Amino acid sequence: MTFRQLSLWSAVAAGCLALTVLPATTAQAEAPGSQTTVSATAVQVQPKVTRLLFAVPQTLDELKVSLAGLNPLLLRYTGDFGGGSQPGPGVPADQAIESMRQSVTAEYGVEPLVFLVVVDGEIPGARLSALAPALAETTVFDSDAATVEQLPLGTLEKAADATRDRETLLGRRAAVLAAVEASRQQPAAEQQTTAPGEEPAPSAEEPTAPANIGKAWAPVSVEMQAYRYSASAKPRHFRHYMRWNSTTDLAAFGDDFGYEHNLSLYNYDLVDVFPRPYCADSAYTEFWAAWSTGFKWNAVDYGWNFPSSSVAYWDWDDTTDSCQKLDFSVGVGYPKKLTAGVTYNFWIHAEKGAKTSSPYALAGQKLSNDCNDAGMDPGSSCMGLNYTRPGSDTELMVNSSRNWHVPSCAEWVRGGSPTARANGTLGCPANS
Repeated sequence: MTFRQLSLWSAVAAGCLALTVLPATTAQAEAPGSQTTVSATAVQVQPKVTRLLFAVPQTLDELKVSLAGLNPLLLRYTGDFGGGSQPGPGVPADQAIESMRQSVTAEYGVEPLVFLVVVDGEIPGARLSALAPALAETTVFDSDAATVEQLPLGTLEKAADATRDRETLLGRRAAVLAAVEASRQQPAAEQQTTAPGEEPAPSAEEPTAPANIGKAWAPVSVEMQAYRYSASAKPRHFRHYMRWNSTTDLAAFGDDFGYEHNLSLYNYDLVDVFPRPYCADSAYTEFWAAWSTGFKWNAVDYGWNFPSSSVAYWDWDDTTDSCQKLDFSVGVGYPKKLTAGVTYNFWIHAEKGAKTSSPYALAGQKLSNDCNDAGMDPGSSCMGLNYTRPGSDTELMVNSSRNWHVPSCAEWVRGGSPTARANGTLGCPANS
């Protein structure tokens, strides 16, 4: 998400914003070097969805039993690391849970405890009664309601505390803390050769715009990695590292502002219709990475090592975006609660799009935290609504005019120009 129309502000604050769910598509499996295609399916999200908020965060094996026969659209976890999985419509619970187990374990080496699930359709009363002992709340929503992911202020912190308590009870707390610490160690760059058949990234010696003097609130350094991992159910992998070096950097956000880290893929051959939720289906698939459906039931896995008190979120709201770009972004509701000198990261695993590469732009954004005014935890549907608020700002790290493409890697240091690296070289993950 970049900018919002101010007219959306009152609608979301009142909890009545609704968007249209687009038909789903499923990307075919891709072998290295194979031609990329995207095929359509008839799977649709049902008119109603059920949100389950667990008082007792669930292990993945417990969820398999609890959700047997259901189709989860969203699984979220929190604690010392957080994130979620959006399996997409029509995916049975056991398959969705195993895919999530694979993704999160690959990134952290430990399994998550899930505190929130959104299930496709309404759950029968008898089934809900059986789940009741573990639940804090059950709510039914229209499937296209942005309010599905609006959680009352403090919900995520309460869920994080309950997660830590359960991890201690299960005897896995030390393993989780070790995994989080390991995830904060940025891989050292290693000299490697480009894999056969790979195209090198654009040269860092290409003509560039004058060096950016940098924004006081922006990270002092960032790294973006985009690579193909064909063994994954969601083979388009993104990882971002970022660091603020001093408390002064973080204090520059001021009060009541959040941070979003935006990676935007572009396809200028697409018809640019406004607003984006009403774009053609191709506006979600004709990129290197894809969302299989519009709005928020997208086949994406995501996670981060931001502290739970900072309230990170997956930025799915594309209401005012161009149909020619597709964002893969994460936000932090309370960046002042980050710690100076710590390397934070987030990752996104997405479906395969129809393109073998895409031009991109990378930017950081300081935006108004309007979720507080609605009494909600920070989230995609209520951040940055007051986009004309004084103090709002954008740090452009890689401009799309450079015509750099993913898959590849890029680094940016505040006050300087970005540099690009090809996959398989200098620590940039090779495609597989």
